[in-house]
Amino acid sequence: YYSMIARLALAEAGIAYEPVFVDIHYRMSQQQPDYVRLNPNMTVPTLVLADRILDQSRDIAEYALGVSEATLDGEAKAWLDLHYAYPIEELTFGGILACNPLARRLIPRQLKAAHGRLLARAAENPDLAEVYKARAAVFAERARFFDPDTVVRLSERRRGGAVRIMERLEQTLCDGRAVIVPPAYGIADVVFTVFLARMEFAGLSGQIPKRPALARYWRAMQARPSCAAADIWTKLHVAR
Repeated sequence: YYSMIARLALAEAGIAYEPVFVDIHYRMSQQQPDYVRLNPNMTVPTLVLADRILDQSRDIAEYALGVSEATLDGEAKAWLDLHYAYPIEELTFGGILACNPLARRLIPRQLKAAHGRLLARAAENPDLAEVYKARAAVFAERARFFDPDTVVRLSERRRGGAVRIMERLEQTLCDGRAVIVPPAYGIADVVFTVFLARMEFAGLSGQIPKRPALARYWRAMQARPSCAAADIWTKLHVAR
């Protein structure tokens, strides 16, 4: 999800970069020591520049589009804050767990296994021990969030929150504006293009046509060349 935000911002800005595939699911490449030294959060994306490393999608998008927290328009910053305050991972995985009994058995086991692997990495790499332990704590918290007994209610809450965001977008766009913060396409459009793609991915695509202004906006964002260039996913590609 966050890698798509980075790719879309870079595509919109016309910034060339060397893509490096990081297998975060099977090989857990983001937990390898060499990668951890680049990105202690053990997440994607990571953008390595000549003078610094950016390991947050918001920072990468701001860099690509030539803005910063200090120069952002107040309205654009409010939209960014709204987006990044929403726990998109809880919507995605909560939804999978809520509707898939097999996933409710397997994913908690996988989270527990990931926690154990991270603690083993901490023992193997003393210089990174505290970083690995901190990440292990994140997985312990995920296991609590995605408890099979509570995940259905969690999923319902996150779906409700997503619908409220889409309704807010509808109210903003219903004056006919082409972008979220006029006069031009900007960073808010980057993050909410990816947000709407995730709504389709998460099974909430039916909520978009109910909102005419949002549907018009979504069609326009998908038609931008950058959307194809950034490989924005609206559904699962199992082979990839």
